[in-house]
Amino acid sequence: MADAYVQGSFSFSCTYAELALIEEAFEASYAFIAEDTPKDPSPEFLAAFPPVKPKDPWSGFLAIFADPDFPDFGVELEAGNSLERPELATIFLYSTTDFQPDALAQLIRHCCQYTLRQAPIGFEWACSCSRHRVGEFGGGACAIFADGMVFKTTGAVLSDMLSRKSHAASAAESRNGWSEDPGPSRRLAG
Repeated sequence: MADAYVQGSFSFSCTYAELALIEEAFEASYAFIAEDTPKDPSPEFLAAFPPVKPKDPWSGFLAIFADPDFPDFGVELEAGNSLERPELATIFLYSTTDFQPDALAQLIRHCCQYTLRQAPIGFEWACSCSRHRVGEFGGGACAIFADGMVFKTTGAVLSDMLSRKSHAASAAESRNGWSEDPGPSRRLAG
């Protein structure tokens, strides 16, 4: 038997109104996991997560999870004042075991529209295993925009790199073991 882990840690700044939505989402998540009924969602929350089922105000929120019966973000949440811009809050999200990239990206996309119209937010995650099993290590990254999200796993990046026709980097192209690559990723010189 082996234990698999999805780990991640990132921070970003947003408005205090957006932070309030994120905190409301976490409170609802905790209530659902404890099999309690969360307090009624705020009008701002309903605007961010419009219900997808009539008469179920939480259905839009629960729809962001792979398993709506277990709405867990898999992270710890901390928030504080931004040191650079006091009008903004800084949010820290981290986990060493069950980081949920898709639900977190959806949370940010729904709650942080003002911030995302200013600039995208991104994060990375890592997958690891307690045993050395092929295919159990990797990770990925996500870029969140006001109108959508882009995910890329390390497996997809590797597949892209392996499918290229000519790849050998000359010693002149190589710098510290990495070759320059016109794409968004770098390639190890061979």
